[in-house]
Amino acid sequence: MSGRGEAAGLPPVGTAFTELRFGPLDAAMVSAYAAASGDDNPIHTDPAAARAVGLDGPVVQGMMSMALAGRALAHWLPAARCLKLSCRFVLPVLVGATLTIGARVVQREDAARRAILRIVIKGEDGRMAAMAEAAVAA
Repeated sequence: MSGRGEAAGLPPVGTAFTELRFGPLDAAMVSAYAAASGDDNPIHTDPAAARAVGLDGPVVQGMMSMALAGRALAHWLPAARCLKLSCRFVLPVLVGATLTIGARVVQREDAARRAILRIVIKGEDGRMAAMAEAAVAA
């Protein structure tokens, strides 16, 4: 992007990015993420352990959802640098689900060449599973 008042390719406030879909997040992916991350909590891989704590089945790691938000961010703004990515997890995501991730620019600091994006991660039912915020620099 170019133009007067634009911060070196960062889109204006209010810009919505195309939603991206990730999944299905199957048991093999969740197990591989558990091994790579060191997250050995059995609620992610063992149906009995997940049910024992009141879940309907094994759940995707929250940090895996956040990592997918980072992939989406890199897709939307490949030339930007992520300065900070934070996330609040709202609902568990069952293994086998497909996530839909979208974002909107909520703030832009032209002088600093930075922007803040609000990222929404939705589960299969369309309900928000997590909300993330990313600070990016041009």
